[in-house]
Amino acid sequence: MTIIIGNQPVSQLPDTVAEIYKSYPFLEAEALKLVQTPLHVIDKPEGVLYVTQKEYAVLNSGDENFSIVGTDDATTCHIVVLVNREESSTCVAHIDSTDDLEEELARMVFDVLGQQNMNSDFHLELNIMGGYCDEMHKSEVLTLDLLHFYNQLPVKFQLKSLCVGSVNTRSSNGINWPIMYGVAVNIQSDFIFCPAKFNLSVRGPSLSLRSSRFLSRQCLIDRVYHSKEGIFKISPFNYRFQSQMVEWAHKSDDFILNNFSTSPAVEPEHFSKEMKEVFQFIIHNPFPMASIFKFNKSLKYVPSPQGQWFFYPLEVLRSDLCPIFSHFLSFKSTSCFIATTAVMNGALMNVD
Repeated sequence: MTIIIGNQPVSQLPDTVAEIYKSYPFLEAEALKLVQTPLHVIDKPEGVLYVTQKEYAVLNSGDENFSIVGTDDATTCHIVVLVNREESSTCVAHIDSTDDLEEELARMVFDVLGQQNMNSDFHLELNIMGGYCDEMHKSEVLTLDLLHFYNQLPVKFQLKSLCVGSVNTRSSNGINWPIMYGVAVNIQSDFIFCPAKFNLSVRGPSLSLRSSRFLSRQCLIDRVYHSKEGIFKISPFNYRFQSQMVEWAHKSDDFILNNFSTSPAVEPEHFSKEMKEVFQFIIHNPFPMASIFKFNKSLKYVPSPQGQWFFYPLEVLRSDLCPIFSHFLSFKSTSCFIATTAVMNGALMNVD
């Protein structure tokens, strides 16, 4: 199949993003409108589903748990939004590479494709955002890799938005910065999306665990949610504990930025703090397949209408491990939820 831009099928994609914008100026015009749209700050967790790096989620417009899905903190990473108008569903992904991920990226497409016949005139809407004019040109490489990947799948894609590279770049003190780091999609309002900032408090459960996925040697992108299941799921993965992490967890912010970021000059202000929390988490959970994903089982949560997260099923909690757990099982109160979440993101994470 092929990517369609406007009404024109594109069998051979241009070699650069600049050439794409030159050949299809309406794409650049639409991207400029997007980056000029006021930033939507999301600071309340009710009805919000956040996907982090190496994750994606598939939601339909009738989802009972969420009205907004999105992601944030994309510098050289890209945000992909696929929309299936026939089945009224969308997929949001935070992608840092296409290397060795063809199978997972294809599965993501087929997850949102649903029951549609790939040989019909049906097409998915494709929106690619994020990335900027970085010194190493990592962003442009990823943009072109993604476009070439989608152009080779047996599915038709209508490229609706391409907000990348120069259009998503501003310059300050001689340094290029991304304009838009995050995107929110309103699944109840015709899948309208806008630039967004997600506060850390709305980013969902076990954030340190999920953020540690980038340290895994396993090439994967995890589907954390699908409306047909209604469960937030973290699939098993492994990482390698390194003794240096004990030292890294106490290093300066500059050290963290310069050693663990593809774009150290333009990372969000919480990047170093979040990375140190990931190191602390791994220090306390050096063998995740033994302590977190026992018997190779996924970690599962269900959301409440108030934006809280609870283990699914509740029986998986071992109440003998900590008084917090028994209180959680007995009362399921907001305070117990917060305390349990703190434990999950800290030193203790024992789940059967």
